[in-house]
Amino acid sequence: MDEKKIVKEILSLYDEIKITNEDDNFIFFELYGNEYGIVYPLIEAPISRPAIIIKDNKNYEYPHIMLSEIPINGNMYRSICLYEAGSQIEYLKTYEEKVIDAIDRLFELLNLSSLEIEKEFQKEFLFYWNMQAETFIDAYIQSDRVFHKMNVYVNQEGNFRLISPGIKLNDKKEFRHFPNLDVYYIPIIDNRGILPPVKNKMWKPTNILDILKGRTYKRIDTVAYKTIKDEKVKGNETVFIFEMIINKQIVTFGVKIRFRKTSYSTLMEKIEYAVETIECLKVNRCDYYYLNKQIGNDVSIIGKKIAIIGAGSLGSYIAVELVKSGIKDLSLYDHDIIEKENILRHQSDFVWCDCSKVNALRYKLQKIHPEIIIKANKEYVTDEILERDANEFDMLIFAVGSSDTQLLANRFLKKIKFSKPVLYVWLEAGGIDSHILYVDYSQAGCFECLYTDENGNLINNKVNKTTEEQIEKNIIRNGCGATRVAYGTSILLRTTSTVLDVVQRLFNGEIKENLLIDIDKSSIKYQGNKFIESRCSCCSDSN
Repeated sequence: MDEKKIVKEILSLYDEIKITNEDDNFIFFELYGNEYGIVYPLIEAPISRPAIIIKDNKNYEYPHIMLSEIPINGNMYRSICLYEAGSQIEYLKTYEEKVIDAIDRLFELLNLSSLEIEKEFQKEFLFYWNMQAETFIDAYIQSDRVFHKMNVYVNQEGNFRLISPGIKLNDKKEFRHFPNLDVYYIPIIDNRGILPPVKNKMWKPTNILDILKGRTYKRIDTVAYKTIKDEKVKGNETVFIFEMIINKQIVTFGVKIRFRKTSYSTLMEKIEYAVETIECLKVNRCDYYYLNKQIGNDVSIIGKKIAIIGAGSLGSYIAVELVKSGIKDLSLYDHDIIEKENILRHQSDFVWCDCSKVNALRYKLQKIHPEIIIKANKEYVTDEILERDANEFDMLIFAVGSSDTQLLANRFLKKIKFSKPVLYVWLEAGGIDSHILYVDYSQAGCFECLYTDENGNLINNKVNKTTEEQIEKNIIRNGCGATRVAYGTSILLRTTSTVLDVVQRLFNGEIKENLLIDIDKSSIKYQGNKFIESRCSCCSDSN
């Protein structure tokens, strides 16, 4: 099949197109007074698609025409971006469909209205802005989109950080405060008409003034305007961090303004009358809120405080995934150390063997993101510790392997009428079955119900499915009475994923009653509150 022949036949179907020339891999044509070239793919390449270029075009104020130039046969061309990444599955199209789609997209692009042109430019705002930026800066910005002055820090390598006043970082010792630069975070509330700089139309003081005191649109709130109008600055440089919301996406960009020597003292006056240079800055949003929002995490749970009792294998998996899912304030409780035999099912690294579990896990978690704050408590959880600390948290998660520890804690929490959600999570030997019990102590049911029969007698955990013979088979004895249960790692992954779902649903108010969940290799079964025993000696007064 002749690719060039197919492309020529398709181009000839359009009255507006006139074919002007051919080359090995190109067919050139005129359209609306400009010359274009189509680079056609090989039929043997099923995921390739045509590309279109435009010749000697100096109009940089049109969207999706790339800025860099490509020399071809003595002429300069610029490529045209017709596709969003991942928007098309080329493998499913015929060759003809690919060519027709490319030409139709070109027609659609060239027939945009002025409002559509503005919208397309704004969709690609950061692409154009960051193309002009020679300097990047990391920014940790608070989530409430309120005008404020930011703190500036710098490390030994000369890398700068901008931090909103309410944000605390766990690696602040690596940076020193840099008070000589005034930085302002300015949320834009009306972004109509704000276009990025392009090759022949860079930003000027008038662009910034249009944002700060524009008369056509009120772009910033009154507090921001009054502060900038009256703010007196002594330095010869100021940075503005602007933020817009475009198509529900956060767009953050910065400008560094250098002033010449002047008698003007207020920031607004200097911008109006004393600007020497304007530099585009690429702003890397690093704050925990923004990064969670970018990947689709539930940002409503940011700010919740959780305690994990047990920092062994299961506790370490839960902790790591919680901080990657929106929980940045964790407290860990465990008195034990990491043994070499357990390191392959723990989230810490081999170098931490024979060290405290909580200290090793704190190190790992705080390296995930600077805003993650971990409190490591190297202690065995007792009634006294629960009484001292429990009410500080929005949720307790018990991930200890000891039933005695869980039973004692359960009885104490019931006694003090603990009012926050509590999760008990445990694994069975053999790596097949695991369980989650959610308890609200204001309702009927508690952890001891699982160890109580219908007559009120204490028994082994009745929801566990592993037989005594199977347990014995999976116990590894270390000597001196020490034991370790074999269960592998896949059980940790599926249990942890269910814990994350339950945590999110609890904080969103979706779970109303105490709940038992059974998990195995092929299913997650929500058993409701059928576990409750009316004769449980711990919670029978609530049943």
